[in-house]
Parts: sequence; structure tokens; C-alpha cells
Amino acid sequence: MYSPRDPKDSFELTFSGKDYESKKDACEDKKVSCNIDINEKMLRQMFHLEKNGDIIVRKFNCVIGQKRVRGIIVFADGLANKTLINDFILEPLMQNSLDSLPEYVDMNFFTQNLIPQVQATEETSMKSLVQSVNIGNASLFLDGCKSGASFDVKTWEHRGVDSPVNEEVVQGPREGFNEILRCNTALIRKNLNTADLVMETFFFGKISQTPASLAYIDGTVNPSLLEEVRKRIEKIDSDYILSVFDIEKHLEKNKLSPMPHIITTERPDKVARSLAEGRVALCLNGSSQAIILPANITDLLSSPEDAYLRVPYGIFIKFIRIIAVILSLLTPAVYLALTEFHTGAILTDMLIALAGADSNVPFAPLTEVLIMELAFELIKEAGVRIPGAIGSSLGIVGGLILGQSAVSAGIVSPIVIIIVSICGIASFAIPSYSTSFAFRISRFAYIFAGAFLGIVGILCLFSVQLCAFLGSKSFGVPLCVPFSPKTRNAFSIFTIFHTQITPKPQDYLKPVTNEQP
Repeated sequence: MYSPRDPKDSFELTFSGKDYESKKDACEDKKVSCNIDINEKMLRQMFHLEKNGDIIVRKFNCVIGQKRVRGIIVFADGLANKTLINDFILEPLMQNSLDSLPEYVDMNFFTQNLIPQVQATEETSMKSLVQSVNIGNASLFLDGCKSGASFDVKTWEHRGVDSPVNEEVVQGPREGFNEILRCNTALIRKNLNTADLVMETFFFGKISQTPASLAYIDGTVNPSLLEEVRKRIEKIDSDYILSVFDIEKHLEKNKLSPMPHIITTERPDKVARSLAEGRVALCLNGSSQAIILPANITDLLSSPEDAYLRVPYGIFIKFIRIIAVILSLLTPAVYLALTEFHTGAILTDMLIALAGADSNVPFAPLTEVLIMELAFELIKEAGVRIPGAIGSSLGIVGGLILGQSAVSAGIVSPIVIIIVSICGIASFAIPSYSTSFAFRISRFAYIFAGAFLGIVGILCLFSVQLCAFLGSKSFGVPLCVPFSPKTRNAFSIFTIFHTQITPKPQDYLKPVTNEQP
């Protein structure tokens, strides 16, 4: 029996600006007041203390001689270390050894004479003190002081320094970044061990104010490169920045280019080597990846392990990787071009075998290739999304069953299975995840070019892509450097395969070290 819906149960999403306007003033940047009661009222409004359960406001009295000074300390439960707050902030203030107060006191007097906490920052901005609480600090307010103090007492739970997940190596260090900014900068500094290493602090997001460090070696990095990076960082206009990949999207000028212009890594040793070459790196709090810029084609095809191999081994691996790129990009397109337009270029025995394999297949070669390519992409994506051993098992079993079933059912020919398998295996040999995506996307364009225009279409598309690639720059550095434009050692075997015995400033980055007389 149908019962009509009760009008009381209906809900419509509306917005009333009355409450918003009343709270907007509290969120604006105000100055710390001398009156502790006014400061407490502002804290309650800005932190929504009537609803927040994890913000702790501790009131106390600091008695010096005959004078009592009221105080408030604010911190986030779970982010700040309560033991540090009790032993090094509250206890020295509440059990001080001073007999009297001078005529004029400010927050600086208490931080220098009573509080032994190692990191203390005096602030007059209420907004800055509130934001410091959100990142694990404790903010102190004292009656009669026109400023507050922020103390570094962070202690939130985090994972330790583990092996990199996506950039594992057989030889080389096994340290990877985690989500703690200062832990990551410490790993970089430990690797470089130079006083010229600079870690500039930036805050991303107008609301989130996520801290980040811009790392470079002063005296090596080109000042114009550094200035361009700072300029693009300052242009980032967003309320929330939570990952380095958010920053990467803002820093890239050509956002629709399939080829990445920025390197991402989770290895501190790779960042250290890049800084030694004259690049800059950016680490963000809460992100286990760092971005390195600028980038070029040899960097995008390099693996972290290349730096730890002997020169002949490194050259061999790079040669295999270049072949993998060619196979991944052109194998299906060349197959379609030869079978559709240039059958005269195929050996007679092979042409007869191909014709026999395709005789029972109802689809055109282009349809066969597209079916298997899309199926392979689906299996690859499903294998990534399913966790653990189930994902790898799905990729192996799914590929075998799907391929065998497709051949048995006469949907595709065995040669197409072989072509797509070679293409898929070759794509896994590309070390950079973003670069692998670029070639996977380009492969479909080459498939259509080869299917409709043959080898001529492939060459035309390659020429267009090459021209676009040659005109691309990453922070003023051509993406095809050191080949175009040609550099000092452009055609040496070490430059072609990007194999260095030791990291050193690169001349195409125009480092200060190379420009000095």
C-alpha cells in the first residue's frame, strides 16, 4: 500500500549568511590583546571550542612575588606532546624562582628567563598562533603581554623511515621519504652534508597554510631559475594545498602536455644528486613525495638505480629502456600499418601466417588491437586498485585467461595477443609513472594514425609530436636538452645515456659553479 511522504521528512539544501557573517570577523587576522579575557574569547570563536573536542585550553596562574599573571596555553590533543608542555612550559611558569617582576614585561621576558623550551617564536598575529596549533605547536598567552608565543612540541604519530615503495633498487640506499616535513629535510641534509644547502620555508594554501621547504645549494643553483620557481610559487592561489601533486599542477605551464615537466620522487638520495647538479626540490608536509625541477628527457627515463651501477651496466640498462620506449609506443601502430597498407614489406611466409590467423576473426585488425589494449589497461588499473597479492594475481590470471579465451572464441588473433603483450611488458620498463602514462596515451594516437594512414601517418604524427616536444621547456630548460639545443658534451656516450660517475653541476642548467671565472 502506497503511503505519501511526510513533508516533515523533506530536506532542501539552503544557506543562510547570518551565522557566516557573524563568524567571519572572528576568522580575520587580529592582533593579540593585552587582556587575557579578550584573547580567550577570540580563541573560542576561531577554534569553535563549544563544538571542538580535540583543542585543549589550559588556564593557569603564574605567581611572581606579590603579582599574579594569568595565562592560557592552547594545543591540539594528539598533535602536541603533553609531557613537553607540562615539564618545560607550565611547570617553569607555575613554579618559577623569580622574586619580583620588572616594571615592564613582555612575552620575550618569560621565554628568555622562565621557559626552557628550545624552540619559541613570538607572534603578535592571532591567526599565526592559531595556525601553529593546527600543525602541532602550543600557543601561550599571558595577561598584560601584547604578543603570544608558539612552542614546537609536535609529537603526532607517523610512520618511520621505510624503504621506498615505488622506487625500489637492488643497489643503493633504502631510505624513503615519509609524511613529516622536517624528517624529509633532515634526510636530504644528511645526504649532502654541506653548509650551502638552503631550506626556504613556504606556506601553501590560504586556509590550510601547509608548510613546505624549497631546497637548493647556494652557490650552485642558477639565481634566475630560483627566482622563476619563487615567482610561480607565489602565484599559487588556492585555499587548500594538501599534496606535492597539487603544487605540481599549479607549477606546470602547459597542463595539457602528456609529457611531465617535473620529476617526482620518494628517494632522498635522488633529491640530493639533483641538488648537486644545480636543480631545486620542494618537500611538503604531509606528502611522502618530493618534486624536482627542472626536468629533461634523460631524467624522465632514468631510474634511481642507474647512479649505483658501473658505467657499462648503466649504459646497457639505458639502452634496454630506450628499446622498451620504442616498443611501447610504436609496436601496435606499426603492426596495423604493415597489415593494412604495406603488406609488401612483410615476408611472404609471415604474411601467409598472418592471413591464416586472421581468417576466423570477425573484426578488423584495428578493432582487435583496441579491444586488447583496452582490456590490458583495465587489468592494469584493477591490479593497482586491488591491494596486496590479490592485485598481482589478478593481473597474471586475468591476462592469461582473457588472452586464451579471446583467441579460443575467435575474437582476436594470436598475433594481436603477442603484440599487445610485448607493448604492455615494455611499458613496465619505463621507470617514471608519469612518463609511462604519457607513452600509454600517445600509443592510442599512433594506433589510429597507423590504422588510417599507414607508415606515413605514423611519421607525420611523430614529426608533430617531436616539434612540440622540442619546443617544450621546463622552467626555462628545454625538455630535450642536452640534445636540442646541443650542449658541450651532447654526443658523448655518457651524456646520451645520462650515466655519471659522480654527481656534478650540469652545464645546461647554467649553474653558478660553471659561470665563475
